[in-house]
Formats: sequence, C-alpha cells, structure tokens
Amino acid sequence: MNKLHAILALTLVGTLSSFSAPTGRVYLDKNGNGKFDKGEAFPNVKVSNGKEVVRTNKAGEFKLPDFKKGRFVFITVPAGFDAKGKFFYPLNETDQYEFALTWDKYGRKGKRPKSPRFIQITDTETFVENAWIGNIKDYARKNKLDFIVHTGDICYTKGLKFHAEKVNSKTMELPMHYCIGNHDLVHGKYGEELFQSLFGPVYYSFDVGDTHFVVTPMLNGDRRPSYTKAEVCEWLINDLATVDPKKKLVMFNHDLLTFGNNFTYAAGGKSIDLVKHNLQMWIYGHWHINFMKKHGENGPISVSSSTPDKGGIDHSPSNFIVYDSYNPNGNIEARYTYLNQHLAITSPREEVLAQKGYFDLNINTYNTVSPTVKVEYTLVTNGKRITKKLKRQSIWNWSQKVKIANKNRLGSKQKLEVTATYRDGTKATKQVVYKLVNKPTTALTQRWVRNCNSGIWMTAPIVKNNRLFTATIDDFQLKSCSVIALNATTGKPLWRFQTKGSVKNDIAYSNGKVLATDHFGTAYVLDEKTGKLIWEKELGMTGLGSYIGGNVVENGIYYTGFGNFLQAIDIESGKVLWKNGAWRGGEGSNATMVIADNLLIASSNWRALYAHDKTTGKLVWSISKDGYRFRNSTANFKDGELYICSKKGIGTLNLKDGSYKKYFNTKYDIDVSAKPLITDKLIIMGSERDGLIAFDLNDGKEVWKVATKESLVYSAAYTGPSSSTVESSPKLVNGKVVFAASDGILYVVNKDSGVVEQSLELGAPVFSPVVSLKNSFWVNDFAGNIYKFTLK
Repeated sequence: MNKLHAILALTLVGTLSSFSAPTGRVYLDKNGNGKFDKGEAFPNVKVSNGKEVVRTNKAGEFKLPDFKKGRFVFITVPAGFDAKGKFFYPLNETDQYEFALTWDKYGRKGKRPKSPRFIQITDTETFVENAWIGNIKDYARKNKLDFIVHTGDICYTKGLKFHAEKVNSKTMELPMHYCIGNHDLVHGKYGEELFQSLFGPVYYSFDVGDTHFVVTPMLNGDRRPSYTKAEVCEWLINDLATVDPKKKLVMFNHDLLTFGNNFTYAAGGKSIDLVKHNLQMWIYGHWHINFMKKHGENGPISVSSSTPDKGGIDHSPSNFIVYDSYNPNGNIEARYTYLNQHLAITSPREEVLAQKGYFDLNINTYNTVSPTVKVEYTLVTNGKRITKKLKRQSIWNWSQKVKIANKNRLGSKQKLEVTATYRDGTKATKQVVYKLVNKPTTALTQRWVRNCNSGIWMTAPIVKNNRLFTATIDDFQLKSCSVIALNATTGKPLWRFQTKGSVKNDIAYSNGKVLATDHFGTAYVLDEKTGKLIWEKELGMTGLGSYIGGNVVENGIYYTGFGNFLQAIDIESGKVLWKNGAWRGGEGSNATMVIADNLLIASSNWRALYAHDKTTGKLVWSISKDGYRFRNSTANFKDGELYICSKKGIGTLNLKDGSYKKYFNTKYDIDVSAKPLITDKLIIMGSERDGLIAFDLNDGKEVWKVATKESLVYSAAYTGPSSSTVESSPKLVNGKVVFAASDGILYVVNKDSGVVEQSLELGAPVFSPVVSLKNSFWVNDFAGNIYKFTLK
C-alpha cells in the first residue's frame, strides 16, 4: 500500500464527518489509459473545497482542510490543459479524488495564442432544440475557439435538464461552462441543488492562455440558495491569492457587480478589490441586452449580451458574443444567429440610369458560422467577363461605385454576378440583369443607396433643408457609433460626429440643430451644417437598462432620458428645466416619446406607460394594465386623439387621466417598436410574429393582413424562428402604405385591400421607420444602408 492509499484508508475509519477533509491527486494522463502511472504526477495545480484553496505537491497530491458546508472538490484546470472527464467531484462521492488532465487541442508541443478566444451565450431560457445550438458549435469549431460560457438563466427545471443533455462539453466539442442565474435557483432542498447535480459547482476558476477566469454565482433568485455572498467572497480571496499577478482576470456572473468604477467584492467583513488583481472584464447576462461599458479611465470593461435564440427584452437582436481578446482595444463581436450564407444585391436593380455614368453596387451578406472575408463582382459585357473585389463597409455590407462601360447603349441589358466568400472557404453567388435607361419606367424607383460604415438600429432618418440626418450603432467596439449627415437628394456624405455610445433610436431636429442621446445617457447638440458639437451633457444614468428610447423636441425644448434621468432641457442654453423624480427602474422602452397637448408620453418596459406635464415634469397619470406594462410602440397623437398600443391591444386614451375612450384586444402580439398608422378608416400596425395588420378604426376588427416572410434577425422580445416581425413604422406615400420588415423586404401595399403591389429585397432587417416627403421616402437598414426611393 502506498502512502496516499494509506492516508485514504485511515480516513475511511470513523464517522461521516471524516470525509470532509478531502485528499487526492491530480495527474497528466500522458498515455491516455485513464489511470495514474509513474511519471504522470501534476504538481502545483489548485484544488478547492469551496472555501480553502491548496496546490498539489510534487507527487500531484493534495489535502484540503475541513469545510462542513462544502459540496465539491474541484480543481482550477491550468492553462494548456483540459480536464479528462469532470474537473469536480461531489464530496464523499469517492474515497479517491483523482483528477486526470490532458493537453488541450494545441497538443503537447503546440503553440497557442496568449489571449483566449471564447463565446458567451446567456439567458437562453428554453428547453426546445433549435438551430442556434448548431450555429454556436459550428462557429466555435470553424474558428478554433477555446471554450463557451453560458452566463445564466438556463432556465427552470426543464431548461436546466435540456441544456445539460444538449449543450455540454461533449455535444459542443469544447469545454462548456455555466453560471447560475436567478431562474436557475429552483425548487429542491436548496435553490442550487438541481444546477449542481447537472453542472457542478456554482463558483470555480480555470486558466486559459494568459488569463485567469472565475465563475461566480447569482446571489438571489426564484428560490433561496444555500451559499452566501460571504462564502463566495472568502473563496474568491483565497483563489486570487494564488494567482500570478501578471495574469489577466476575467469574471463571469449572471449580473453586473457595479455600474460604477469600484469593483470590490465584499461580504462578511472581508473584501477584495478585483481591479488590483488585474480585472479586465466582467461578463454577464440577465438584462437580455447588448451593452458594453468601460468603468473608469483605466478600469475594466463590462459586457452584457442579448440571447442567442430569440429577441432581447430591449429588442436587441438574437446573437452570441465572440471574444477574440479582452483589452479595451480588443475584438468583441456579436454574431447574429440563424443566417446561412445570406446574400442580397440591393443595387443595381432592374434599371440603371445611364447618364450618371456609374451605378451604386451594394451587397448585403451575412453568414453566422463563418464571417464574410471577400466579395467579388463580375460584369459580363460584350461577351467579356470583368471581375473585381468590393470594399467592406460594415459587418453586413460591401459596396462601391461601378463605372458604366456602355452608357450610350440605352436599352441594353447587362448581367452582374456577385460572389461572397466566407472564412471557411464556402461561397454564395447571386446575379442580376439590369437595363440601361434615361428615365425610370417603374413606379417604385431606388434613387440611391449609401452605407454609413456601421449598423443602424431604430433611428429614423430626419430630412431638413435637403439634409438627411441619422445615427449608427457600435455596441461592442464604440468606434463607429455616430450621428451623420448626407445630402438628401444625392446621398453624398456631408459630416459625421462620433458619439461615446450607440445612438439606438430617434434623434431630433430644432432650429438648425441636430439632437441625439446615446445609450450611456449622453446628450449631444450638433450644428446641422457642420456637425460641430454645440454642447454635450451627461444626463445622470446610474444603472441599467441602457437608454434605447427615442427623443422629441417642441418649442426649443429637448425631451430625453429614461427613469430617474428623464428630463426637459432648454436647447439654446443646455439648462435642465425639469427632471423626473416620480418613477425609475424597469427596462428601457423602444418607444419614441410623444407630445400630446400638454403631456409628454414616456414608458418603461416591465413598469408602466407614463404621462408627464411637459412644462413641470409632474407625473399626471400612469397605466400598467392590459399589457401597457410591456410595450415598445410609439404613440400616435392625431387630431386630438392619443392612440397607444399595448402588448396585445390598441386603445385611445383620455389625456386627463389615462382612462380608455376605446380599447380593443387583438389576437396578435404587437409589442414592437412600430408606431400605428392611422387613416380615415384603419389602424395599421406591425406585429411580433404575423407581419402587418390593418384593423377597423371603429370596432378593431381585422380588415387585412400582409404576411411578411420570416425575420432574418429576431428582435422583438422572446421572438424566434417562425416569427415574421415588423418593427418599422408604416407610412402613407402617394396613397400607398409603405413599410419594411425584419425579413429585409420593402413593401408597397394597397391601403384599402392590403394587396402587396410591389416589393424589393433590401437584404438586411429594417427596424427604423420609413420617412417620407411628397413622393420621396427614405429608409435605413440594419446593415447601415440609407436608401432613397420615389413612388409614383
């Protein structure tokens, strides 16, 4: 009997409590036989019982102190290695705690990048298998990532069991880590009992490359956990005390530790400053939003993700997050799920104006599992094939101007072929045949398209003095978020102003000034001619959710912000006229605020619809019944009537007290950002899953429906595959209903019958409203394109 077995044998004698002082060994299974052999001892590996942390000796052996509340013995898997089997054992499961390690995928002599590359998913809240799982697995495999982390809300008993079976290290073919969320604390002897039986410890650490990763638990939820913050804090102090100070630190949790700059984890009279331990990132979920924040000048970054399988609560699109690096200038990218080699030619269309001498070649393409690396076009003219590369403009878009070689051959047809090549070597091809003309012959004519070099979310274009203003987003790099101006007639870029954060919803215009507020709650006032900053103001945002609402101006006053930083600002002086103190909390609403006589109409998801006195800011009334607690649609104040959609109904409300003049339920979920279009007979409204619907203005009965195609990207909260969403507000243009949808198609519809008279593929989802002027209209897409059309 060797020394280790002798020690273990002695521990078997006595009471059950003797098992609480674990001993064991860690070894490197060099020959792959699944048992310890001579020469395989692995020294200096960290082992923990949930409180104390020790290291293995030269023989790979360890002994842990007694910890009566401990439930697991677990190791910190060192960089360059993977656990062969589990990295943890339940306490008292065995008399020999042996942990086998193998070299990671880079092999014994392989060289790996210093900075780990991994995927974050979060808040999946499902027990239904769908394509997002394969998307993540394929992306990780094709792009050689190190691991996947799920930051909680797996969700409830069915979800926990489903993920344990379908989304694990074996099925995903690389290490899979789980955080416990508030909805993962379920019925049992204690809240985390089921989670632990399926996934193991709720807090632990592991090393990859130059980084120490720490998984920490949600401290409260649907059921009470048995662990306490004090216990987690004590373990965390012990864990980090053994880490090389040169290593980077990344923390995973279901929620954000702080919105401020002080990342001190404290409880039970003990505390630890994580920044002093080289904290680079705090990665979390819980909010169902895409949001990144830098904490202090030299502080860490925090990152929240939307869900990979469905739309986020604030309508952030379905995605997972890829981390190639995690320094402030690193590459953090959202990958939108469910898209398989999607490719669309948005210009040229069937006709090209010959006298211009050129045409805009504009391509939208996206592939979830393997990014686009090259787009080429081939022109076939007079039997000759000319092939050239296109320039990338945004994550989705590739475009440039192309010279017309035969502009004098009016009526001649030209064939254009486009090929997109993806990182894994696969390709997609499309072609268009167009005719050279002097004048457009189609009723719906695309006049121009320009890409803004970054995505556009829900910001409607504003057209004033022949200038078009809009705004872009860049949630995870914060380099391309901006307010921009173009010539409204030609599309020529005029100026660009970079904002600190993404401007996600409607901007405003007043007396030669463009006004915008980004998702950090920073307001900007810009000169319309030059784009120069006139003034900037931090509104006082002190927590989540982020600011995603649309702003409004009236009589030289800018109404902006949300919750406790909702306020009215004098545009000329920048003076705050009033600030909301009546309500706070909930999550941001996608609705643009509306002025209705003397009221400012605002809202909060998960809270209520609010009406404030626009002069004083006093709360006049609020309503949360009938789905008004969950709503994102912009109100329509027309002819003295206030029309507001709830989650499943549409009402006209009394301005005095918010009571109903009229209210009708629909059989459709209409919690989208679209503003209802009111005609003399109809209320026309987008929906979460069923396209565009027209209701009778008087009795609410359905008159017609346009069944749009399935969404390219799912945005409306909790929508996923099979949803046909319309977030974009419809508009009347020359007596026709014009709207674009999440399927990436622009529709022209007969107002009375609902018959689709024309449609054009834009190739990227549209979340922002259509804006019209006479017989012209403009629309933005998610790829960052702005289109101008005319409609006869």
